[in-house]
Amino acid sequence: MVIRYGLGGAVALAAGGVGLSLQRTRPRAPSRPLRALDERTFSILAAVADRVTPPREGFPAASELQVAEKIDELLTGVHPAVLEEITQVLHLLENGLAGLVLDGRPKPFTALSPQAQDEALQSWKRSRLGLRRTAYKALRGLCAAAYYASPEIYPAVGYPGPPDFGNVAGGPR
Repeated sequence: MVIRYGLGGAVALAAGGVGLSLQRTRPRAPSRPLRALDERTFSILAAVADRVTPPREGFPAASELQVAEKIDELLTGVHPAVLEEITQVLHLLENGLAGLVLDGRPKPFTALSPQAQDEALQSWKRSRLGLRRTAYKALRGLCAAAYYASPEIYPAVGYPGPPDFGNVAGGPR
């Protein structure tokens, strides 16, 4: 369980969980109805996905590929405790009070500039708190997996796509 990372992690999670923030979450509307996340959590996840997989030559933005929507769909199949932990981690990342105490940034993650969001994620990656390092790896992994699993990315990475087993004995017809 992500939450079991000592007193520092518990304090950080408590600060994020109380909902105290100096500004509100910048909302992002999903392209389809949400199934696992609420709008606030989706907005935070979408901002993280944009920073984990920023657009560049030949690679579309995470928002164009609906990465956060794909993760929302994936989360419908996880244990409720896993969904709760991911929600708590996203709320902690977003929380301005926790950001102020841990990193000196009083703004919610979604209210930061792209460069400041990158810096916030890097502070989680390099944190002395195991909770933040583990959470960073989990969020980055989720976003990167959903992004690179998108068929629109296959040509950019030289992947021809999954094989077609339709004509193999015993395969789908």
